[in-house]
Amino acid sequence: MKEKLIKTMDLENGMQLNFYDASRKIAGDRWRISLIVRMEIPITDVLIKDPGQSTQSVNEIKTVLGENVLFEQKRDRNFIDDAQKEEMFKELYDTFLNSTLVYLSNEAFPRKYIAKKYKEAVVKGSWYH
Repeated sequence: MKEKLIKTMDLENGMQLNFYDASRKIAGDRWRISLIVRMEIPITDVLIKDPGQSTQSVNEIKTVLGENVLFEQKRDRNFIDDAQKEEMFKELYDTFLNSTLVYLSNEAFPRKYIAKKYKEAVVKGSWYH
């Protein structure tokens, strides 16, 4: 089964989460249950609001990362009975919301995530020089 967008949620920090069902049948009446959560973080929109960011540093970050940074988390369960697949998917979804939503909704999350990805890219790039 291809990914199917099942819900879009607007967060308090202005970002938007997209929830996808990527579950698929693996054998007989058994399923791999997959929840994918994605958020596109527009670098300019997020960093321009930060008074500590200069236009030059925003442009440098965009040069390394592009216009957007993708946040993505996947939650999977394997070999789930056909009769339990809906319940298991709901459990994955609810667990994600209960454990992660407050963190992702925090005003500082997009800026900190961009900084983390930028640092990772710079460190990774330094290995090639």
